[in-house]
Amino acid sequence: MLMGPMFLRNLSRIVFVGVVAMIFTALPTRAQTYLSGTYNCKEMEIAGKTQRCSAPSIELKSDGSYQVLAERGTYEIVGGRWLVLSTSKNHGKARLNGDKVIIFEFISGGKKNKIVYRQKYERPSGWVSS
Repeated sequence: MLMGPMFLRNLSRIVFVGVVAMIFTALPTRAQTYLSGTYNCKEMEIAGKTQRCSAPSIELKSDGSYQVLAERGTYEIVGGRWLVLSTSKNHGKARLNGDKVIIFEFISGGKKNKIVYRQKYERPSGWVSS
């Protein structure tokens, strides 16, 4: 049975639409507005020992940018559970644990380290106390 040109044209359209759909679903997600805000260091474990939290705050903005002290860059969410900062050589990727917690785990000097950030509560705009 020979395939006609109409069948091949329809098949190529279906394949094209399928490939485009797979590309868009596989791309990392950009900024998430529910993640935007300031995150403060809440827990710091260096070489298995808990220490006073001295890591600077991270500000995630809804436009996909972030700021840590004077460092600025972009971030993206990968696989719905990983936060990747554009200067990943400095920070690596972090695990998202719920909506308000970011956990950086890394090895330095052969020791396992962890820094946990929690989103700072901010009052809604227009909020007035009585």
